Amino acid sequence: MSKKFSKEPLRGMDDYYPADLREVNWILETIKDVVERYSYEEFASPQIEPVEIFAAKSSDELVNEQSFIIEKKKGERLILIPELTPSLARMVAAKSQELKKPIRWFSVPTCFRYERPQKGRRRAFIQPNVDILGEESLYAELEIFNIIVDIFLEFGATLEQFQIRYNSRRFMDSVCKFILKIDEDKIPIVYKVLDKSDKMEEDEFEKYVIDTFQDEIITQGVFKCTDARSVAELLKKFENIPEVFYQSEGYLEITNFERLIKEVDISNYCTFSSGTVRGLDYYTGIIYEVFDTGKENIRSIFGGGRYDDLLSLFSDEKITGTGFGMGVYTLSLFLKTYNLIPEEIKKKDYSDTIYIASINEDMSPYAFELARIIRDEDLPCMIDYRFKNLKNQLKRANELEVLIVLIVGPEELAEKKVTIRNMVSEEQKTVYFDEVIDEIYQIIEEFGDN
Repeated sequence: MSKKFSKEPLRGMDDYYPADLREVNWILETIKDVVERYSYEEFASPQIEPVEIFAAKSSDELVNEQSFIIEKKKGERLILIPELTPSLARMVAAKSQELKKPIRWFSVPTCFRYERPQKGRRRAFIQPNVDILGEESLYAELEIFNIIVDIFLEFGATLEQFQIRYNSRRFMDSVCKFILKIDEDKIPIVYKVLDKSDKMEEDEFEKYVIDTFQDEIITQGVFKCTDARSVAELLKKFENIPEVFYQSEGYLEITNFERLIKEVDISNYCTFSSGTVRGLDYYTGIIYEVFDTGKENIRSIFGGGRYDDLLSLFSDEKITGTGFGMGVYTLSLFLKTYNLIPEEIKKKDYSDTIYIASINEDMSPYAFELARIIRDEDLPCMIDYRFKNLKNQLKRANELEVLIVLIVGPEELAEKKVTIRNMVSEEQKTVYFDEVIDEIYQIIEEFGDN
């Protein structure tokens, strides 16, 4: 007896049956509709890249512990992309002089992470990315925040269901440098620690901080930075803040950005969060994570941020950018929590399909000729290959909820005619072959919305 292989996909990866794929495509089309309103263009890049471009700017944990590495040839290590930003930077660097700035691009790659599969995390995931490059002002972040809000509102989400939690790496740099007096080379460690603050139990996190720094002053300062929900709340935790802090680039950036989101009336959807720092090393300015704020599925949905130096991997030119990657799987969990995915999305709509039923198999050449004429009109068409039982063919057409059935038999063939049945009105008539298309359009125009 031959060996039978597992019917399941690889662990942490998913099969998409037609109904599942219709749901995914509906989500993607909704996102695309929003970003295209902001004049973003779609691009695509390879799903395999040299590992070096990720190791240089992404976190060590991402590359060494969470990635799929391929080494087919000694000394040549490739990576199944765990995220898109380095690939985006490579493409922009290759044609930077030709591209009009700012560059507004989006893409829908499949990314890969070798991590433990769990709710909200898969090893292969579709992740729409939206980025604006070449715009140095905070208006770039403001545009991205507006896109995020519009995407969620387009799905029907409400203010009570999601929030954009934001911070600034430059602001936290200033806090570490001028208030906590932390050496510059230790600041990346602070970010690594803060990024885990909402991923660990309180006792576990406290031990992690103490073990990491082994310095009481730094440890207490880090604890103060974990949960403030406004800049004012964070700064109240510290005494004797030097004036130089209030003149720093980081403080001015976060306060100016807060002013902007209030001016465009999206501040209700946004909350400052001192513990939001994002885990990737290349972020430099405003960073953000979008959270489900309901009671059933409290978790981060996706995030993004400003990156200033990513192109330096490929050229001496500096182009700043900001953007986000939004996992479709995680977003779908959010949408399902609040019943925001219409049931009919998963069901294929056959209402515009022209269904051809034949009296017997001798009619098959005529049925195929008829189908070709219909498809040449860009109308979907389906032939029932059972041929013999007309009653069962009409029953199947009714189950699919098609509007129009074309019936062909010996009489129709002999006279070069076709019988057209309207499945809504249950009326039918026989017309000449060259009149069929006009009759189809008349029925669609009158009954198509039904």
